[in-house]
Amino acid sequence: MIHLQPNASAQTAYFSPFQARKFLASFTHYLIVFRSVATEATYACVLDVFADNARYTQVDISTDADDGVNSSVLITESGLYTFTIYGQNSSSNLDPTNADVIGVCETGTCRIAAESAWQTENISIPDNVIYYE
Repeated sequence: MIHLQPNASAQTAYFSPFQARKFLASFTHYLIVFRSVATEATYACVLDVFADNARYTQVDISTDADDGVNSSVLITESGLYTFTIYGQNSSSNLDPTNADVIGVCETGTCRIAAESAWQTENISIPDNVIYYE
């Protein structure tokens, strides 16, 4: 599961769609399609890839603008989403049924919430307490 914030720019996410290259024909770009579990609305964008290797794929995704060609979708509502990553040979296609799409590379779930995904509690230990064994 990945975690993103709604209406935020330049968020980093990690996937592993590279493994599908073993089974699919050669392709040059990744297309991701988010689908809201509650409303079934879909949001598509071509991923802006920073690292793509056998271990992980690092991408930047913005959720604050409707510009799918530049790795951005407009998602303003928190909720649970599913995602499907397709391999394709187009830098501008946003339709998963287009002939440029080679096949499905990865599917999963995405939590989009306004609060951060991980919270570290601040625990203060008083320094005037003596502990005995």
